[in-house]
Amino acid sequence: MFDKAFFDEEFVKRVTGFSRERDGANVKVEVVTLTGERFDTLRLKAVITGARLLTRDDRLVFLPYPNIANIEISVFQDHRIPGFQLTTSSD
Repeated sequence: MFDKAFFDEEFVKRVTGFSRERDGANVKVEVVTLTGERFDTLRLKAVITGARLLTRDDRLVFLPYPNIANIEISVFQDHRIPGFQLTTSSD
């Protein structure tokens, strides 16, 4: 199950490692819910009860952790498309 600690630690390591292994490629992160809904995520903020997602289509979505089925990380082939942005400071 996903939680705040996962997104604050392991997730950051996986995303940065995935990008680094592919020569700094732009990364796409999709959060998938238990019902199969997919969110193409530009930014993700982990809070105690769930994840706040800013999606590529300009939606702000809150997902409780139990509703997240999986997270898919891939690389954009078109480098003009902005990739997923990791938060660099904690608020």
